[in-house]
Amino acid sequence: MHNRRLIKIRQEKENINNFEEKIFFKDYQNDFVERISLINENFEKSLAFGFRGSKIEFPKNVKNVIYGNLGKSNKTNIIYDEELIPFKESSLDLIMSFFNLHFANDVPGILYQTLRSLKPNGLFIASMFCGNTLQELNYSFIKAEEEICGGMSPRVSPFGELQALASLMQEINFSLPVADIDRHSVYYKHPSNLLTDLKNLGETNSLLRMNKSVLRKDVLNRMYEIYIDNFSKDGKIVATFEIAWLTGWKYHESQQKPLKRGSGMTNMVEGVKKFE
Repeated sequence: MHNRRLIKIRQEKENINNFEEKIFFKDYQNDFVERISLINENFEKSLAFGFRGSKIEFPKNVKNVIYGNLGKSNKTNIIYDEELIPFKESSLDLIMSFFNLHFANDVPGILYQTLRSLKPNGLFIASMFCGNTLQELNYSFIKAEEEICGGMSPRVSPFGELQALASLMQEINFSLPVADIDRHSVYYKHPSNLLTDLKNLGETNSLLRMNKSVLRKDVLNRMYEIYIDNFSKDGKIVATFEIAWLTGWKYHESQQKPLKRGSGMTNMVEGVKKFE
């Protein structure tokens, strides 16, 4: 379980610290804009949740944008927790969630409320950390604490798996659900630079069960050593980031429908032979 109050405090602090200058998130804001611009639909009433202190130049098909955030900022229209969406049923044409769901305690509940809030033929699109994100940091912390303390506490939040997220979208009854993943290796001079980046982005551990005591200096230094010994390349350490993209529509009769089972006109075996 995640400490939602702690996440709120960190995001508010992050909003003050020039969020728009954070290149990692800025790049994905641009990806958001590009993905939506390629959709041949107009969205008359839109919600952008979690873009923190940024005002985005959305494409022309996105109109009347409401900016929502968990924490306050001078560029937010409405403050609320994504786990309790305050919008009426069938009231929005587009809901965008930007790097929030990996810190949620009730992802099925959020997706259900999201689908309920969309108008027929409304679109939900989200980005979030998933899978093996920060696997090197997690491994190094575990090994360091096991060596020095004889046990470990969670120092890196767990991340959902893409297949499980895709299945959940189907179970909630999103129409035409799609889940895909971006994988990136980011290089740093030292593990301390990675920790600084995570702190500045408001993406540090928020688990309720995390060890609340101050991280011991000997554990931290040993973590650095393990990280450098195991995950270095050309004098720099590598950090893995995996980003899931989720998209799904609220059903409308005008949407493309899958063919009925057994209605295909071509034998699959014959089709495959064409590529041999």
